[in-house]
Amino acid sequence: MNAKNELEIALENYQQQVSQLKIENEELARSLYKVNEKLRDSERLKGHFISNITNEIVNPFASVLALAENLKQLKEGEMPQAHRMADLIFEEAFHLDFQLKNIFAAALIEAGKEEFKFTAINLNLLSDHICQYFQTLLNKRNIRLSVSFTDELKMERPLSFASDKEKLDLILKNLISNSIKYSPEGSVIDLEFVLGKGKLSMEVSDHGKGINPDDRIVIFDRFKQLEEKINSINTGHGLGLSIVQAYTEMLGGEVSLNDNFEGGIRAMVSIPESVEVDEWDDLEDFLVDSEVSF
Repeated sequence: MNAKNELEIALENYQQQVSQLKIENEELARSLYKVNEKLRDSERLKGHFISNITNEIVNPFASVLALAENLKQLKEGEMPQAHRMADLIFEEAFHLDFQLKNIFAAALIEAGKEEFKFTAINLNLLSDHICQYFQTLLNKRNIRLSVSFTDELKMERPLSFASDKEKLDLILKNLISNSIKYSPEGSVIDLEFVLGKGKLSMEVSDHGKGINPDDRIVIFDRFKQLEEKINSINTGHGLGLSIVQAYTEMLGGEVSLNDNFEGGIRAMVSIPESVEVDEWDDLEDFLVDSEVSF
């Protein structure tokens, strides 16, 4: 009888071990699937870069070189042509600079090598920097960028928020660049900062043609593009909104796209305030250039 009990106990233990091994095997299979998906995504990203690198990197360089060469050959009295060429050079350089920022950001995200520097950000200076950055493009399209601030805490204090200012900066630039691209001439883009309860919400609203609700998830995927390339900051990589989402999630926040009440799209990024502020880094920025720091 004791031998039978021991056999039953051993059999039960064996069955439990088999069940546990089965669970571990299923978990391993799921992990391997995720790894394979990550590898496939990486290959798609490489192919995506290669297929677009000519249009987005080489062509602007070639245009700048050609325009600069033509500028050198202008004669005295051809100042209007010089101004037009200088405007074109600026546009190409601006486009190239923006694309390179997104490419480098996407590469760091993909490699998992993004680092964080949390400092106290003056939101007024941040908004001024954003307005100045896009001023030429806004003027060309006759679009006005309207900035507003709402402090839900109703406190008399500077509008300051602790976070990674470089990531916040690129998030805003991608959202606003997208809005400028798809906004009609003579329209207004609204940028609203809502600060309160340890959280910052940044809302960018435009009056463009909008985005189909079914496409609002796809456009955040850097490996997919809609037919009209709505998720591309400039025609090509389609990295802009994927970087917005990645950075927002890295900062513990959320991003959403909704219909603007007056037509167009309202993009909202909401992130919690960081409690890990590098005060020395913030002071160093102030000492180097207090006027342009944000």
